[in-house]
Amino acid sequence: MKFSRWREGAGPERRKLIWTKLRVLLAAIGTLTAVAGIAVSVNGLLEFNKVKVAVGVAIIVVSTVLYIAMLSGSD
Repeated sequence: MKFSRWREGAGPERRKLIWTKLRVLLAAIGTLTAVAGIAVSVNGLLEFNKVKVAVGVAIIVVSTVLYIAMLSGSD
């Protein structure tokens, strides 16, 4: 009940502000995930573990795609 009332009361400016903040939050999460992927890759390189390096690279690729998708979304 509260959600429908909130949605009706939210004007276009408020919705755009919330959507923009959500996009920035998801972009920040994507950036931090890329940092975690780099850490996994470096750890795998130090241990000569090809699987960890591959997992780290996969994490970096996925987080980069998320980051780009969130920043290039339509307004």
